[in-house]
Amino acid sequence: MRRRTNGIMWGILLIFVGSTTGAIPRALAEDYQSLPGLSAKDRVILATNMVQQGQCRNGLIEILEAMKQLPDDEAVLRLKGICETELLRPEAKDTIMKWLSLAPQTHPERAKMLALLAKTQASREDPTEWLLVPAGEFEMGAEGGPAQPDETPKHRVSLDPFYIGKYEVTNHQYLTFVRSTGHRAPENEDPKFSIWRAGAMLDGVGELPVINVSWEDAVAYCKWTGGRLPTEAEWEKAARGTDGRIYPWGNDAVTGNRSNFSIENVTFWDGPATLAKKDQYDYGRSPYGAYEMAGNVWEWVQDFYDENYYKNSPPKNPPGPSSGKERVVRGGAWHSDPNHVRSTNRHKHDPTDRRVYLGIRCAKDAAEAKDAK
Repeated sequence: MRRRTNGIMWGILLIFVGSTTGAIPRALAEDYQSLPGLSAKDRVILATNMVQQGQCRNGLIEILEAMKQLPDDEAVLRLKGICETELLRPEAKDTIMKWLSLAPQTHPERAKMLALLAKTQASREDPTEWLLVPAGEFEMGAEGGPAQPDETPKHRVSLDPFYIGKYEVTNHQYLTFVRSTGHRAPENEDPKFSIWRAGAMLDGVGELPVINVSWEDAVAYCKWTGGRLPTEAEWEKAARGTDGRIYPWGNDAVTGNRSNFSIENVTFWDGPATLAKKDQYDYGRSPYGAYEMAGNVWEWVQDFYDENYYKNSPPKNPPGPSSGKERVVRGGAWHSDPNHVRSTNRHKHDPTDRRVYLGIRCAKDAAEAKDAK
């Protein structure tokens, strides 16, 4: 549980926390186009300088243009292999193998290229630790007490088995995704609400949850992992299990050793120290072992938001409404009070929002576990 604040002033400040007036421009490299009027040899020289300056993404664009005239040029292939390896591109291995077949054994760069080849052979670790949520029924929603109208009625839902991320997606994981794909960095319009600068995360935030990501960013990241966003029903089952518990850990009250939350639902942003590391709350785990499904950051799910959806949702694998303006977020965040970190609580956001309290948890199908109990 993080530092608490009092008073109307912090409430006003929170209104502006993480606000955004539109999409942030993508990295310059994504807008870069090969320069017109250059010969293929000039492009190789330009690309060489770009690579030396750490501009592999721009350099690769010039390299590919040069290869239209110089498909088997040793220097071009070598630069291409260097950049593809740096950018974690899957085609790097084939490029380096082709270079090795063309370059003489005495080439002064051969040892370096073999080292890059070794790097491409290291199996990329799955960036997500998955937990199996077995098939079966659970009770979804809540009634009475703090339950809101959009949480009613309580109803039985049957789900196929699926996997849920053990942790919220971290900045370290998201950095790998950004470097590999060229996807935009998770930065807020106001730098003081960002924990990334110039497309890279700040020191010391690698194990904190990524924030300032839109729904579209979350979809892209989960797809890159081989997964997807959980449906709202999947998220709730993963958070509360099958025994109708209020919070992931049970029905006991929220405490500072279970969740990163706010007593008053108003907490001032205090930089990275506001967030909790991915495995900080052992006592707050869900029945399936998932961390921080209550508090820390709101987590995007797949569904459109409809406050009346529970009245008509199908009893098996509900996909959510077929259309809508907003997407559902679940779990509450560092600024949420105990009521808002309940496992049945529902909230919504415009899918383009990139805010200091919005993060990601992925899911994926578990077809091979159809018979799991």
